[in-house]
Amino acid sequence: MECPKCKNSMECRQSIQTELEDRPIYIHYQWWECKLFNTKYYGILEDSRVNIFDDTMEHTGYFANEKEWEKSLDWSLQCPNPKSVQCKCTVHQQIPPEGFFGDSAWYTND
Repeated sequence: MECPKCKNSMECRQSIQTELEDRPIYIHYQWWECKLFNTKYYGILEDSRVNIFDDTMEHTGYFANEKEWEKSLDWSLQCPNPKSVQCKCTVHQQIPPEGFFGDSAWYTND
């Protein structure tokens, strides 16, 4: 993903994968960072895997408050297995953290 300020590539520092209970949709809660400008963003990737003919993805990026982003990233790093929807840790049970959706969306790709 590109930084909206400088258009350079950003680094995804963390991605917690979850699954909706009532539908076959995987949701990835992501923490993105631009190293050049030290700006922080949240991302949500929704991946619908109904079948091979109806696989859709929607990715949305949100501007984040730096202090809240750092605090929630530290919290998310407590997860022992972020890529597992089977993980039963506190992070997976309480995701998304308060304020995760940031101030406003700056990026949507579906």
